[in-house]
Amino acid sequence: MSSTPVYPPLDDSFTVSGLVDFNVEHNPRQPLFVYSEEPGSLTEISFLEFGHATHRAAHLVRPGRTGPEGEIVAVVANTDSLLYEAIFAGMIRAGVVPFPISSKNPAEALVSMLERSACHRVIITHASLGPLLRDVRELLPTDFPLAVEEIPTLSQCYPHLSNEVENDTFVPYPASQEGRSPDDLLFYLHSSGSTNFPKPIPQTDRTALSWCRADVVKDFRGSRAAVMHLPRFHTMSVIVQFLTTMTSVCSVALYPPTSFSDHAKAPVMPSPDNIKEHAKRTQSNYVIVPPIILELWSGQPGTVEWLKTLDFVGFGGGPLGLHVGNDLSAAGIPLRSIYGGTEFGGPLAICGTPEQSKAREIGDWNYITFSGGLGDNVRWVPQGDGQFECQFLDTDKWKVSVRNLPDVDGYATSDLWEPHPTKAGFWRIVGRRDDVLILSSGENVVPGPMEDIIISSEFIDGAVLFGRERPQVGVLVQALPGVVIGDLSDFRNKIWPKIEDANKIAPAFGRIFKEMILMASDDKPMPRAAKGTVTKKPTLKLYQSEIDALYKAVDASSQPATDVAPPKTWREADVQVWLGAQAADISSGAQVHAEVDLFEQGFDSLSATFLRNRINFIFSHPSIKQLASQIAALVSGGEHGVGAYSSAAAIESMIERHSAGLGEHVAASRTTLTEAVVLVTGSTGGLGSFLLESLLNDPRVKKVYAYNRPGKSSATIHTRQRDAFADKGFDVDLLTSHKLAYVEGDSALPQLGLSDILYAEIREQVTMVIHNTWRLDFNLSLASFDTNVRGTRNLIDIALYRSARFMFTSSIASAQGWDQGRGAFPEEVQTDVGVAVGGGYGEAKYASERILAKSGLQATSFRIGQMTGGLPNGAWSTTDWVPSLVKSSLALGALPDAHGVISWLPTQAVSQVILEVAFAAEAPSIALNVVHPKPVAWSTVMQPISEALHKANLTTKVLPLIPFKQWFEMLEQRERGADEKDMSRVPAIKLLEFFRGLSSADAAIRQSQGTDAEAGGSRSFSTVKSQAASDTMRDLAQIDAEDAERWVGYWSSVGFFT
Repeated sequence: MSSTPVYPPLDDSFTVSGLVDFNVEHNPRQPLFVYSEEPGSLTEISFLEFGHATHRAAHLVRPGRTGPEGEIVAVVANTDSLLYEAIFAGMIRAGVVPFPISSKNPAEALVSMLERSACHRVIITHASLGPLLRDVRELLPTDFPLAVEEIPTLSQCYPHLSNEVENDTFVPYPASQEGRSPDDLLFYLHSSGSTNFPKPIPQTDRTALSWCRADVVKDFRGSRAAVMHLPRFHTMSVIVQFLTTMTSVCSVALYPPTSFSDHAKAPVMPSPDNIKEHAKRTQSNYVIVPPIILELWSGQPGTVEWLKTLDFVGFGGGPLGLHVGNDLSAAGIPLRSIYGGTEFGGPLAICGTPEQSKAREIGDWNYITFSGGLGDNVRWVPQGDGQFECQFLDTDKWKVSVRNLPDVDGYATSDLWEPHPTKAGFWRIVGRRDDVLILSSGENVVPGPMEDIIISSEFIDGAVLFGRERPQVGVLVQALPGVVIGDLSDFRNKIWPKIEDANKIAPAFGRIFKEMILMASDDKPMPRAAKGTVTKKPTLKLYQSEIDALYKAVDASSQPATDVAPPKTWREADVQVWLGAQAADISSGAQVHAEVDLFEQGFDSLSATFLRNRINFIFSHPSIKQLASQIAALVSGGEHGVGAYSSAAAIESMIERHSAGLGEHVAASRTTLTEAVVLVTGSTGGLGSFLLESLLNDPRVKKVYAYNRPGKSSATIHTRQRDAFADKGFDVDLLTSHKLAYVEGDSALPQLGLSDILYAEIREQVTMVIHNTWRLDFNLSLASFDTNVRGTRNLIDIALYRSARFMFTSSIASAQGWDQGRGAFPEEVQTDVGVAVGGGYGEAKYASERILAKSGLQATSFRIGQMTGGLPNGAWSTTDWVPSLVKSSLALGALPDAHGVISWLPTQAVSQVILEVAFAAEAPSIALNVVHPKPVAWSTVMQPISEALHKANLTTKVLPLIPFKQWFEMLEQRERGADEKDMSRVPAIKLLEFFRGLSSADAAIRQSQGTDAEAGGSRSFSTVKSQAASDTMRDLAQIDAEDAERWVGYWSSVGFFT
């Protein structure tokens, strides 16, 4: 390998495509991309191999250079960076205009960008983004053609992966015969879309080459930068991974590719740990990360020591907390802030001039020096308070991609800066003119709409959001004159409904937690402008010390109790005794069992006040034994304290714990589809009764073990099952069938809580397990469902004995963390645990799906949506939210009308889908989504309900449908001062917060003018596989007036309305 790189000239005669060819000719053996597949290994991709890969990509994208020159082609793909870079550069070589687009954008945003850029061709990874593409097609106008094709594979572009040499077979792509202007469109990038849909931003050869001349690019010479985690569509990725490497002949470290000949496997998901691991393996000396990564690393002494060995640690995309930056810089880490934008590139310098480099001190880590070549290209516009807006002027030296200045060609960034008090040329970014809060994660929060909602409270006179350089936002509120604040917690509770309304329109990372509400004091009123509005900067400056103290308190998480004697020692056994005494005292002396979930013993969040602000801690460790272990670990400085138990980590831990030993062999199918012996759990429940009734009527079934937990009353299992059948209009004589065997036990216990003889009998005979029982409580955390997941594993073990098929009734709640911008939730097991993060109910369902997928059984997890009353009599539990809504509407005099569609489906249909899949000849799909494939408008269901109520003489006239917001306001009014009688007549009062969420979601959907969104804000689910697997799903009729009449008839028959 040549030891001395040759750097390309950057005059206007050069092109970006020419940069690739220059390096193939002059630096063929220099490493461009490096990655490590295992510790101690290092794979290098040379400039030569990359150059040849771009030719191969060009052949694949535009064979023979046929078709129009300058065609715009979008790349919406989840693929490895190594392939992505070759495709991007290959498209440029082929004379097409690449437009990298984030696959996290919602379909509406993609349609907007395709239309605005006149892009009629998309390259995609169908395996992961097929549902998103389907939604895009549905939204595009019928007269907007769109050609879609699969992205080429790594093997097609890099056939000799890491081993290509000059004499390997290679067919150059034909050069263009047309002259090319440096101002011709080269590629598109898109903005972040912080305040609206992302905008396509055109880039030219002249613009890209001017960016290559920035000092920061030269500062990368001789480096190896760990940038494997950068999003491939992002401007920073294009500049660092492509333009900088081509210009400075440096190498960058990537994650190893996961797929060679297809796109079946997703690329490596970045994490703080694997960024560090791969940076170390590849011997990188530069690293660039978002601020949130540095904040996490700052608490790891070993990582801090590693960072000190690097030559450059850059952060970008958002501000880094002052205390974190100061600590890291003081520790000797070469920390620098990175700045740039899609509209103007990366106009900075890492080192600056020799004078600036010499002047830089430890405390200057958050000050930026701009590229020396810019000169007068930067215009600083004073704001009157010592801050300046940065504007970049368009000149021959530096090109901008967007021009928005009224007087000259240039770009106003809206970014506000402060100059260093003593050092010329040092600038620190401090905010934005448009008031967007930039969190330490790099995410943007727009305060205005949230503040408007909060200030509409009858108790509040002013509200200002804060959170710059912090991991979460808070709000400073001022009470209206005359409002008695009293205790802070009481006042927080008063205004909390409005805070929740504001949270409904906020992104997940922008939600306000109750602990983050700060009260303005009477002796420090919020400063206001002449017209009476709060002036934000002076207000935040006035309360800076209180805000800092609040974050410090939150970081500390809890304060030690001063009125309770501590344990005798901090050994786990003594802590357990002490906690038991505290818990018993809170429970008025009632005995508290150390190994039993506290919430199963009647605890709620109020019962956890002895932990002060550590409510989340107790929800995550809900038994005395778990709490004792964690507290002892914290006091002794153990590594596995509370902080280790993030939601995602807790889910993965649960999966690992309950899947131990699975996957060691793949179960050979011995499923018998005739003479079947079925173990069905939860047969006395709603869906369980339908399953049992169908199984008893099915001639293919030889025997059914109906497994249930012992009842809380003295009623026998037979009595409970008979009552359930009678309630649903089933033939109770079926329960005398010789097929039926009742079994009572606890699935979480060894051998399902059964005797040796009975357990052995079931294990020997069962050919199919239908696991349908689950604790129904959406308020509890994951840990409180540990017994359910343990029970699932025990049932898997019994199925493994004879390789029985396993049908698991999961829930759409297992997808509660799914990013709707990625389209409909696919029918496959998701390995990204983030899709499930939310409430414990859904997290536990997701964990069970993953465990089942590891079992090797022929199995299916059914993600079931909202079920309605089914045939024959429309039985629908009166404790469900829809019956509560209907009964409450009788008292309110109107039914709510929600925007969007509903995908409810009758319970008997769900039962049939499960059984059709269970008894199918072919092996079942591992995951299916069971929501109605033909959703109907909300009003299509509510109007027939209204008519059915009138027909049943429950109303004197057909109840009108009014906007959900208006209906909810009526409900809120009834809730004020409601007594026991009101709670009975208007049961929706008990679910007030649930309906508040529906109302807010409806308002958001109405505002977005979406017509096919799921009413109430639920996620959409793909049903392609479930329809293929089940005739019932495929042919399911839409909900209609007959269904509504059956529901109302059932509710009337059980006295629900009286």
